Amino acid sequence: MSGSRPSRDHYAVLGLLEEASPAQITSAYRALIRALHPDARPSVPSADAELAEVIDAYQTLHDPLRRSAYDAERRQEPKAASHPVRIPVRVRSTADAAEQPHQQPMAKPHSVAYPAASQPYEDPFDRLIARLLYGM
Repeated sequence: MSGSRPSRDHYAVLGLLEEASPAQITSAYRALIRALHPDARPSVPSADAELAEVIDAYQTLHDPLRRSAYDAERRQEPKAASHPVRIPVRVRSTADAAEQPHQQPMAKPHSVAYPAASQPYEDPFDRLIARLLYGM
């Protein structure tokens, strides 16, 4: 079940609703096995595939742990099929800041003493990141 979804819904294969009791599952399984068994329909070539689907559906729905895992996977499927949520992000460059003079510039944080030879961080944000990451 993990990663591979069956081609058909197990409840639909057995002709049941999701609320079906274990007795209803067993009854539907037995009726379908009798109808699809190769001895009952020897000339139908697709009976083997249908029989395999019925057996797989019964094995999953008959076991309470596998059934609860299958039901949980069925409930999660529509969420996985929905579109990803897009979060708008506004990116500003230094050119954008120059074009919009009505905005106040960011306040400079307290000055950090850099070694004289290395002052590669002119932007306050870059200085903050350097201070946090490199202890400068």
